[in-house]
Amino acid sequence: MTMHTVDCEGVDVRYADHLDGGGSDFGRAYVPFVASRFGKVPRLLEWCCGPAFIGFSLLGADLCERLELCDVNEEAVNVARATVAANGLGDRVSVFHSDCFDTVPADRKWDLIVGNPPHMNVTTAPAEHVEVFRRIKPELVYADKDWEIHRRFYDQVGDRLTPGGSVLLQECWAASDPEVFRPMITAAGLEIAGTFPCEPPHDLFYFLWVRPAA
Repeated sequence: MTMHTVDCEGVDVRYADHLDGGGSDFGRAYVPFVASRFGKVPRLLEWCCGPAFIGFSLLGADLCERLELCDVNEEAVNVARATVAANGLGDRVSVFHSDCFDTVPADRKWDLIVGNPPHMNVTTAPAEHVEVFRRIKPELVYADKDWEIHRRFYDQVGDRLTPGGSVLLQECWAASDPEVFRPMITAAGLEIAGTFPCEPPHDLFYFLWVRPAA
């Protein structure tokens, strides 16, 4: 595995190309958006973190006091832990190898949960689109069959938010519309607080802001 390093707001983030689902590119849109909408939060989680470009960028930009990361891919988790060690962040960052929240301690709650999850429902997406991604990335990076990953996340995430906490996921206009997710969000006792296109050149993507229903 060929490893690279990229500067994310002062944090030297380790990664390999096949683990990067776009966080090193359009994931950078998080920093100005979180700064303008949320400001600095005490506890932040990056779900489906991969190498954790987003989480480390938000920590480096001083937009959270404590950062926690989780991913189902053990290889990505090990790379994120290498970044923690290389930057001396062990007192501020924890990394969990977990399928959704299965092995994250039950007492962990966050003020803001961010993430760049798999964007493509491979059951309904055009076969040619799926094939393009299959040639360049592992399925873990792009595939969410029948939106099962999103559905499970929204079903569990309400219990993981502090009072007033929010979820802010980055999605792709070419693969989904916010209305695709509304039924699963509503069924979990949550609500869509807003949908925001990312600024150019990342406007193929949008932020979906979700919070507990009022």
